[in-house]
Amino acid sequence: MSYKALYRIHRPTNFTEVAGQSHITTTLQNALQSNTVSHAYLFSGPRGTGKTSIAKIFAKAVNCEHAPVSNPCNKCQNCLGIQDGTISDVIEIDAASNNGVDEIREIRDKVKYLPGYVKYKVYIIDEVHMLSPGAFNALLKTLEEPPAHVIFILCTTEPQKIPLTIHSRCQRFDFKTISNADILGKLHEIILKEEITIDEDALQQIAVFAEGSLRDAISLLDQARAFSPEYIKIDDVNQICGAVSFEKQMEIIDAIIAMDSTQAIKAMDGLIAEGKEVHKIAVSLLDLFRNILMYKNVGNIDGNDIVFDNEKFRSLAKSISNRRVFFNIEILIKAINEIKWSNAPRLYLELAFIRMTDGEIASDAKILNEIERLENRLTELETAERTRPQVTEIPKEDVVLLKVKQEAPVEPLDVVFPEEDPALSENDDQPDEEEIKDYCGDISNTYKIEFVEDVLNNGNRDDKAYLNENWYRLGKTHLGGTYRQYALKLESGTVAASSFKNVILTFASPSVCNELMKPNVKEIVKEVLYKTFERKIEYIALPEDLFMGIVDEFSTQWRQGKRNIKLSPIVCDDLRDVSNKIEQKTIEEEPKIIVDAIDLFGDFVKVKK
Repeated sequence: MSYKALYRIHRPTNFTEVAGQSHITTTLQNALQSNTVSHAYLFSGPRGTGKTSIAKIFAKAVNCEHAPVSNPCNKCQNCLGIQDGTISDVIEIDAASNNGVDEIREIRDKVKYLPGYVKYKVYIIDEVHMLSPGAFNALLKTLEEPPAHVIFILCTTEPQKIPLTIHSRCQRFDFKTISNADILGKLHEIILKEEITIDEDALQQIAVFAEGSLRDAISLLDQARAFSPEYIKIDDVNQICGAVSFEKQMEIIDAIIAMDSTQAIKAMDGLIAEGKEVHKIAVSLLDLFRNILMYKNVGNIDGNDIVFDNEKFRSLAKSISNRRVFFNIEILIKAINEIKWSNAPRLYLELAFIRMTDGEIASDAKILNEIERLENRLTELETAERTRPQVTEIPKEDVVLLKVKQEAPVEPLDVVFPEEDPALSENDDQPDEEEIKDYCGDISNTYKIEFVEDVLNNGNRDDKAYLNENWYRLGKTHLGGTYRQYALKLESGTVAASSFKNVILTFASPSVCNELMKPNVKEIVKEVLYKTFERKIEYIALPEDLFMGIVDEFSTQWRQGKRNIKLSPIVCDDLRDVSNKIEQKTIEEEPKIIVDAIDLFGDFVKVKK
């Protein structure tokens, strides 16, 4: 007797054995139980999700000797005959090879004859979308007025190719891809029955490779057993699938994050030498970057424990920003599209690696890498400041003065932090208003509440939506150098309100607001906005939490029926009067300790030359 494939041996024989399609099986079982069976059904969905299997189960159920039943008994002569194919009243037709008018006309001529063994003739037409237009027309009249003893079940993976006239004459059931959990449950049943020894991570990898197709998963298990009959490991699964191992993917990703194109290309060359396809390598890397995004923003919704439970993967995901992941994904998607139609696919993947790790000044990869480095450094400094025991806070009318005690002078530089006023040490008095203004200035000179009032009272929701939808274009501006840097910084913000000419931008960090409100910086930013949106735009930059408080105050007055609303002046400890400040373009040339101090304490730091 010839060998029978696992997916044929373990094909479900009743509705309870069907995995992942309960929304369909429940409906069909209710129809069978109440004897309200339709004359035509359309089963549509991805490959390997159970369309033909359910069609055969349905054919057994309607013809079971104990009908009406919600499940075939699989014991009577009718069920057994349909199961082994000896009853000719259940006809399965492959429309891919029988797609002509003559074949459909033959069906039309035969449907009028009564079934020979069972109650209903059941025609299961697989891949029905392959029928020619003439064949569909020949089938149309039969579907519209079929004999009472005939049921048609049409199966397809491409329902959009089926004429609407056919659609309207059928009950349509949409099959969904089967979840990894359901696939794993079915695979566990099979390995127990077949006594297959396999690692759990190899079984999970098969479920991932199957991409929602249970038949593909069982076929892969069958192939893996043939490759390694005694014991199946994850490397065996990767080998038969031509897949890139998780370790190799991580090696390439590590090289890309480290801006090391040489190591990334070497790792790729090693995979190609092992026989891996360039397209498969690129798709595997794209999938891994996608998993990083899912882990950072959504969590493990796919049940892919192999990847998401890996400590190295988790560490990598935490070390890279969404911005950088999106950048790499865009490059890989473009490379994959080029690889499909190229005679030199390797070249496009090499170019993609070089673009992702380009270290030249003003390159996209370099700018993103520097932004991440500075953000990480700022986080470190803020964390260090929160835990620094020498720093104390003295509240005075909502003003916070930072006092930093240096135990030893810094040599050879003399970096002076804001110290206690000698007069305060002598008489223990609090600082007066003039001293406060020296520290903070009058922020109303920079952050004018009148500007906010104008925008909110004349808000334009459509323009706000338009700006936010097109905000990504800032990073694609053709302006370079400093303009490019501020364009990327703007991208981290959100348009909170717009009156077309004036807009309110919000940012998570108040320090970013202080920087963007400096007069010379505003000129650069307005030029970026003009080049991007082709119109002059004035703006004010505010911290997100501060703006939410302003909105609450505005909404309260609006609900009270007030219009042309006046708001309270802006008060925020972290905002500064920068109306007379000029952005220091040479700050990066200062020694590192000074740069770090300025990053941490901002305008409080004074450097003695």
